[in-house]
Amino acid sequence: MSKLIVLSNRVSLPNPDKVTAGGLAVALQDALTDIGGVWLGWNGEKIENHQQPYFNQTEHKGVEYVTCPLTEEQYQNYYCGFANNTLWPAMHDRADLIEYHPQQYKTYQQVNRLFAQQLKKIAQPDDIIWVHDYHFFSVARYCRELGMNNRMGFFLHIPFAGIKIWNLIPTVHSLIQDLCQYDVVGLQTEHDQKKCMQVCSYYLATKPVHSQMLNCNHHPVTVKCYPIGVNPELIQKVAQQKDENASAVFEFDSLADQQTIISVDRIDYSKGLIERFNALETFLQNNPEYHKHLTDIQIACPCRMEIAAYKDLFEHLQSKVDLINQEFSQDDWLPINCTHDTISHDQLMKIYRQANICWVNSLRDGMNLVAKEFIAAQNPENPGVLILSKYTGAAAQMSEALIVDPESCSSMIQALKKALTMAKSERLERYQQLMNGLKLFDINDWRNAFLADLKGADEFNIHPSPAKKTYHKIVNY
Repeated sequence: MSKLIVLSNRVSLPNPDKVTAGGLAVALQDALTDIGGVWLGWNGEKIENHQQPYFNQTEHKGVEYVTCPLTEEQYQNYYCGFANNTLWPAMHDRADLIEYHPQQYKTYQQVNRLFAQQLKKIAQPDDIIWVHDYHFFSVARYCRELGMNNRMGFFLHIPFAGIKIWNLIPTVHSLIQDLCQYDVVGLQTEHDQKKCMQVCSYYLATKPVHSQMLNCNHHPVTVKCYPIGVNPELIQKVAQQKDENASAVFEFDSLADQQTIISVDRIDYSKGLIERFNALETFLQNNPEYHKHLTDIQIACPCRMEIAAYKDLFEHLQSKVDLINQEFSQDDWLPINCTHDTISHDQLMKIYRQANICWVNSLRDGMNLVAKEFIAAQNPENPGVLILSKYTGAAAQMSEALIVDPESCSSMIQALKKALTMAKSERLERYQQLMNGLKLFDINDWRNAFLADLKGADEFNIHPSPAKKTYHKIVNY
């Protein structure tokens, strides 16, 4: 019987003492847990340039973890460089931030080849290979060059850029050809699926076989939308468990007479952090009755600080928070409680449950699992309210949230006022519909749908449900 091999840039090794904030690592862990397999990727460590990368193996609960460090050069050129200074801003429509350096692209290709060589060593001919995210556009090409005929799928967790943006990357033709060496390419939304089809057709100079299939040099490629989900039952169970540490992080007991907003973001220019704080500042200026009765809790995790755009944003964010707190502070009340600490996923679910509002303000996002996790963690008898940017993939599935334009201050302020004053009956109705949606297409449905297309349901004892994906009209407030 064939096994599943998952490749992602970072691997979440089983370690009860290790803190993880969630996102892709938690999603892949959930996707692998009940069917087993191999998880391959970078372990987050760096070694000197003269050292050769080496792979370590460990097994835990039916999953084999195969990881390696990166050299300092690989980290700087592959990860900080081409992946996050070229591809990331491109995929998030930030043409002004795209940098391209030939050496960084060369190292990106070398790292893709490195992991392809490891796949060659560990994969049997009938194994299924599932590659994740923009770090590995080219892995399938190297696997094919090594003689591997395995079924290989690629899932992009972030948005897909249009032709105009792709034209800014000198090696675009090679990258798109490499992408089409996979058998299945998965995107988060129908919008991104259509853009991917257009881009691939344009650069390959070929017409689609149909709306979800291309033919690349006699190699058929399925391009489909698979909106990633969460595990709502597990999240609900975790969120209900009592944990004094979760309350201690933000001392919710001392906020009993206040309404609380929770936002959880990496400090990234795609997350709309400054826009959100600008709107909050204007709201507090225009609504003094909420002074001392509203606390904004921001968990903002620094990342990629070696990249100038991220370092600048971090400093801008800190200054903005300080200015707002100085402007409105009264007695022992500060309107914003911002931490840069990483909080464990389990504690985060408990924090979500205690917050009144979750505000997701992305300017561009693949899905955004914070929105789905917040709803899954809520108390069914007294749920909170989700404010959700229309530019998240989640907005296509979660129209019962308060959908906002993160570039419109008035849109955000209106939604915040509505969230703060929403009747319990309306909160319950919106929550129930949102929760039903989460259960309709959860993390297991996402995995099963992709793998069923990649190889077939019987291979992994997968029994996919009938198509359950529904999209709702987006309503702006």
